[in-house]
Amino acid sequence: MEWRSSPPTLTLPMDEVQIWRANLQANPDAIETYCWLLSPDEQERANRFHFQKDRNRYVMARGILRVILSRYLHRLPQDLQFRYSPTGKPSLAHPSDSPLCFNLSHSGQLALYAVAWHREVGIDVEHIRLERDCEHIAERFFAASEQADLNQLSPKLRHQGFFNGWTRKEAFLKATGQGLTIPLDQIVVSLLPKEPAQILHTVWNPAEVTRWSIQALEVGNEYAAAVVAAGQDWQIVTWQFKRLC
Repeated sequence: MEWRSSPPTLTLPMDEVQIWRANLQANPDAIETYCWLLSPDEQERANRFHFQKDRNRYVMARGILRVILSRYLHRLPQDLQFRYSPTGKPSLAHPSDSPLCFNLSHSGQLALYAVAWHREVGIDVEHIRLERDCEHIAERFFAASEQADLNQLSPKLRHQGFFNGWTRKEAFLKATGQGLTIPLDQIVVSLLPKEPAQILHTVWNPAEVTRWSIQALEVGNEYAAAVVAAGQDWQIVTWQFKRLC
């Protein structure tokens, strides 16, 4: 997967989901610049973080989101207004008639953004942490078939398989807007390394599988990531975000 610098003028065809990758490593000038772009409620939320590094990453992630969306909408980043669903999924509040759909996720120093026209999207990225007790977490949140897939893997590959499954489930729930109102074990996904990403079964409504499609994203050796979008007729284009400072 090639992450290229974006062109000066962006186009977004109806059959594309454009994915942006951004580094959240911050310096004081960058933090100040992106904080200035945020709305008062975003700045208030940033100030509630206990650790400075978490505050900085939030400021960077939200500021970059505004810059990316502003390029598609031809508006100033600081003028964009958001609303949130009951499960916390963001969308544009102004312009309220915009068909631009988006989603974001960040973990560690990496942020990912998915953008599409008239097509709901969800994206998730996770830093693969070897200290996580993947087997115990999978017993609580994964379907029996997924646990069986994990158990057949070597310990070295088990963490990759676990985070494959986790990001695919999260991306699906974010795309549908359901969030954690649906238990994670009610969504069955492929997770074996080198196996194509698939949504295999949705317990509450098997027809949901046909409404969405999924792709794994290669974003770095220490990360797992996936994007889910409505329909089957879309392809990915990837961009590397260039920071303002």
